[in-house]
Amino acid sequence: MMKKIIGICIALILLSACSLGSDWDNPMPEDGFIMIAHRGASAYEPENTLPSFELAEKLDADYIELDVHLTKDGELIVMHDDEVDRTTESMGKIKDYTLRELKELDANEEEGEIVAVTGRDKDAYEIPILSEVFDEMADDIHYVIELKDTEQYVGIEKKIIDLMKEYELISENSNGYPRAIIHSFDKEALKEVHRLNPAIPLLQLISFDEDEEAKIPKKELKDMLSYASGVGVSYEAITPSFVNKMHKEGLVVHAYTVDDAEAALRLKAMGVNGIHTNEPDLLDE
Repeated sequence: MMKKIIGICIALILLSACSLGSDWDNPMPEDGFIMIAHRGASAYEPENTLPSFELAEKLDADYIELDVHLTKDGELIVMHDDEVDRTTESMGKIKDYTLRELKELDANEEEGEIVAVTGRDKDAYEIPILSEVFDEMADDIHYVIELKDTEQYVGIEKKIIDLMKEYELISENSNGYPRAIIHSFDKEALKEVHRLNPAIPLLQLISFDEDEEAKIPKKELKDMLSYASGVGVSYEAITPSFVNKMHKEGLVVHAYTVDDAEAALRLKAMGVNGIHTNEPDLLDE
């Protein structure tokens, strides 16, 4: 009975959304639904580590999402926070550490407690640099790269673009999906990436207050259309009318962070183009 009710709800959502516009000038396909492994398979392995990314690949994630910062000596390091306090045994800002110093830390701790792991060697959980991720993962893996705290890291946009060029990530796969996307809450950072290389697909991340429905003012939307290919929105705020509006403007919609299968199916029915999830196997049979 519950499955029947869910099916009816999904059908009603589909019927309530207007048909999408026919013009689609966007580097990402209009149709389709992608699973984006949020910081890797972070429900099962320590976030933003190679084991987390490797497990996401095994679980058939379409994209791996990761966060990038700059070390004191200018290396692109993969970690969510701009401080090492939460996920390592040390304290302080990433920008105040050299790469060598960061490599001596373990990225498998959470507030002093070791995160459950799957029997990997301790060295597997060192903090990776972005090029190591690109080197270790298969050539057919796709990435969502998040720019964070860019005011601390002068020139980080160019460094990331140069590395993407080196690994030929500014390109599409056989299904028309870009091999790499950059997203950020930082509008100015996205505009800088667009200025440096307009071929890179960009998503503007937006947060909304609890119980607030997603809406973007006309002036803000017009500005966004000058650089972005889509938006990333907290999933609780998304409505069918919002998705339809974004699609009519030629923007894809990604939802974050979804670890509930029923919510994922509702979003898929609305026409959302992809979800960020800590569980890449969320919709597996």
